[in-house]
Order: sequence, then structure tokens, then C-alpha cells
Amino acid sequence: MPKSTLTLCACALLAMSAAACVPPEAEAEDLAGFGPDTTMAALQSRGEMTIALPDDLGPFSSIGEDGEAEGFVGELAGEIVEALGVEATYVAASGDEGLDLVDQEEVDLAFPTIGITERLAREHNFSGPYWVAHKRLLVPSDSDIDEVEGLSGEPVCQYEEETTAVDIRGLDESIDVHEAADFGDCIEQLEDERVVAASAPDIYLIALTESLDDYVIRGAQLSTIGYSVAVPPDSADMTTFVNRVLTETKSEGRWLEFYDKWLASVADIGVPSAPDLTLEEVATLWPRDLEP
Repeated sequence: MPKSTLTLCACALLAMSAAACVPPEAEAEDLAGFGPDTTMAALQSRGEMTIALPDDLGPFSSIGEDGEAEGFVGELAGEIVEALGVEATYVAASGDEGLDLVDQEEVDLAFPTIGITERLAREHNFSGPYWVAHKRLLVPSDSDIDEVEGLSGEPVCQYEEETTAVDIRGLDESIDVHEAADFGDCIEQLEDERVVAASAPDIYLIALTESLDDYVIRGAQLSTIGYSVAVPPDSADMTTFVNRVLTETKSEGRWLEFYDKWLASVADIGVPSAPDLTLEEVATLWPRDLEP
């Protein structure tokens, strides 16, 4: 074979070899999009992640019999999973339990049902709020009660999160408040007609509507409470990533799509809009639980 032919073949083989090597590296870089030492790259390398979310909030948040996340929160969790390109396992956990799991790094993310306060924002790692709740009323659809003013002297089941509580007796001392240790306790009280209404942050009232026939959410917003995604300690990069996913979900209209799909028929919040408050802004709404 002529020398020139050998040279051309060698060059061609070299070029083919280089071409064969380069695309996988480029594809890996495109898939990851993260530095090798980031939390997100570690999750992608593992190929899976575990997410804790409430399993008892009906269309707001639940886990199906197949183990998949459902409801509004399930859709948001799916956005994060899809952005990472990994598989997800979902575990049921609410409130402090979900926060403890993520702080102990037993899960990779959590959607705890615990309103953001200044103390929580300082002591834990949270994203910006994905939902801003308001305490309101749940009444029978044929009830004349539209506002707290219509509850004077009436029995009402009230469920509160301790650190973001707003007692409706502060608006009318004559209301006969039946405190509930669990929001589910209000179901039995309403069904037995021991109370004429329930009052709680709307995420719980939304869940109650699934268990009760012909009940609706009404009334003014009696409080404002932010709910955020909890991220393990020392994972500031993951917090930034989750915030980016949530921002894109809001700006591209999917937050509203998920709202329409799961919550529009029961939430009754007028013209819905994705939260535009920051973590700091929702935290400052509840400064009173700071340590002295």
C-alpha cells in the first residue's frame, strides 16, 4: 500500500477514534449539566432519589397504590425528578416527620406540611415557596355562612399548625371553638353536625373536601402561610436547582396547569397565580417563634 494511502488511513482511523470518543463525553455533559462535585451530579450518578411528601391531603398531595406521587405536590415533585433525569421513590411523611427525614438525609427532598417561619428558615434548608396557603372556612354548600362574622356563638372545628396559628376567637370571642389535634378530626365533627364549619389553612380544607360531600371553601383569608421544599443540610447547590425548576414551572405555565387539574374545582381562590414571594418574605410573616 502506498505511503500516502497509509497516512490517509491512519488519519481516518484517528479521526474515527476521536469521533467515537467525543460524543459520549459530550452527551454525558449535556445530560448532567452539573459539576462533578454537585449534589445533582451525585443523584444522577446514582440514578434515583427519594422524596418525602404528604399522603393524606387528597388532591393536594398523596401517594397512589402504585407508589407514584399524585396530586398538585406530586406534579411538582415530578418536575424536579424529570429535570434530573432519574427515577424516584416516594415515602409518606407530613409535618415535622418530613423535615426530620430530610435533615437526617434519609431522603433527598421533602415537601413537609409545615408553614415557613423565621426560625425554620434560619435553621433548615428550604426552597422558595411552591404554595402560599390561607386559613379559611369549610362549610356545607347550602350554608348561609360566608365569613367568620356568621359564626357568632356557633361551634367550629379548628385545626392549626402550632407555629402559624391564628385563632378565629381573636375575631369573635363568642365562637365555640373545638380544637382538633388532627385535621381529620374535623371530618367526624362535621359529619355528626357537632360543628357548623371547620377552619384551617386551605391545604387541609382541600383534603377535607375529598372526604365530605357537598362542602365548599369560603371566606376571607385569615392568615398567609408559605410552604416550601426542604433540602438536606449543606446542599445549597440543590436548593438553587430546586428553585430554578420551580421558577421554570411557574413561568412556563405548568404550575397553573397543575392547579387547574387538581385544585381548581375545590380551592376557590379566585384568580389563581403561582407564588411570587421569596422564602425570606414568607418567613418574615411569622417571626414570633424565634428563640429569645
